[in-house]
Amino acid sequence: MLKEINEVIKLAQETKTDVYVVGGYLRDFLLKKKSLDIDLAVSEKSENFAKKLAKKINGKCFKLHDDLQTYRVAVFNNPDLEYIDVSVMQGKNIKEDLSRRDFTINALAVKIEDFDDIKKNITDCFGGLQDLKKKEIKAVSKTVFNDDPLRMLRAFRFSGEYKFKISKETLTLIKKSSSKITTVAGERIKNELFRILNNEKSAQYIAMMDECGLLEKMFPVITKMKKSAKNFYYHPKGLFQHCFQTYEALENIFIKLDKYFPKSKDVLEKHLNEPFSENVNKKNLLKFIAIFHDCAKPECAKRMDNKMRFLGHEELGAKKTAQIMKELKMSNKEIDFAKAIISEHMRPSNLAKSEVITNRAQMRLFRDIKENTPDLLIMAMSDWHSYKTLKKKVYPKKVLQQQEKSVAKLIFGYFDFINKKPKDKILDGNVLMKEFHLKPGKIIGELLKYINNAYEEGRIKDKKQALKYAKSQLTVLKKKHKIT
Repeated sequence: MLKEINEVIKLAQETKTDVYVVGGYLRDFLLKKKSLDIDLAVSEKSENFAKKLAKKINGKCFKLHDDLQTYRVAVFNNPDLEYIDVSVMQGKNIKEDLSRRDFTINALAVKIEDFDDIKKNITDCFGGLQDLKKKEIKAVSKTVFNDDPLRMLRAFRFSGEYKFKISKETLTLIKKSSSKITTVAGERIKNELFRILNNEKSAQYIAMMDECGLLEKMFPVITKMKKSAKNFYYHPKGLFQHCFQTYEALENIFIKLDKYFPKSKDVLEKHLNEPFSENVNKKNLLKFIAIFHDCAKPECAKRMDNKMRFLGHEELGAKKTAQIMKELKMSNKEIDFAKAIISEHMRPSNLAKSEVITNRAQMRLFRDIKENTPDLLIMAMSDWHSYKTLKKKVYPKKVLQQQEKSVAKLIFGYFDFINKKPKDKILDGNVLMKEFHLKPGKIIGELLKYINNAYEEGRIKDKKQALKYAKSQLTVLKKKHKIT
């Protein structure tokens, strides 16, 4: 038995408090999954009990939720346990408490004194044990989403994490309750949503959420995407179908990195798993971006030369997505990443169609997009793949194959570029000032930038060529800076 549990038992006896282990720890124990946190329901004031417990185990106590009077006790120096959450019992007894929980598989309890023999002493008032065997997520009651609408997202998160199906009754209840999700704080939605997106096959859960009406309630722009683009977009169900299929294509690419990027697979996997914040990394943020990358097309749609054009949809889409992310209380770094990808997501198209990508074009891409280069290229590739299912071949098979080949080459080139030892500068400012009789100023910095770029691209190879190139750029720069 965990030494911390022994201290909980002693404290319960000392304070004459009824204490139950409830919820997730029991669920995971019965599923033979490791859990690093334990939830306790106590009959006395949870604050008093939590503070006393923290003192006993040399932990740290802090408030977690005001509404539920929940306190977290951080556990130190135990690899098998990170924290213990203490909540006041909801109702007169443990049955009433369990009746207010979310799903039957979480509505389980064991009295703390019986912790050493959980299976024989478990309290199950709502069929949770049976639903664990059936691998089914079922709401405890019809009011479960009134108490906390975020539980609707948790249903899909549990479904993905445990590979359980959601009962038909629960899906119907989510559909009826979907409008309540608008009352939930943005940061809470973000935390659950990105845990769903973290599943490598999350598209199926996003599709189910859409069927239940949750996506449009959380993100009204999706309704506009569905309604506004049917008449002028390739996909028969409109713009949102395209964005969702881009999402599906992105997940498929992530799963098959070794197929599409055999030379870069390991370093690319590491890059995509770089974290932004809790539950958010580059990989699942790209999935989020895929949903909204074309969200501004309805506003930008114009018929020109007998073709539908969407001029400026990248920049406007970046702004609209940034606003959505702000409402979810996402970080500036996450928002800046999304804006960078969406505003440039059309850029790789023409570059990747070419069989020969010049070193100059490649280096310009790397310099402009910087560390977001692999992410932008994969997003663009997913965008192209979304057209694969259409009868009308927007991207013929040969074109797609060429684009895939180019993207793989560019991603390999990017990682090779950033890992190379920087070249020594071919010239410095002093040489330029002496050679062209210039004074210190902006013009020197700009000349050096042009020279170094040309040197990296292989257009100049020595000092003589560098000076000749500098002279050719000098006239333009003097006019720009009004130097005679």
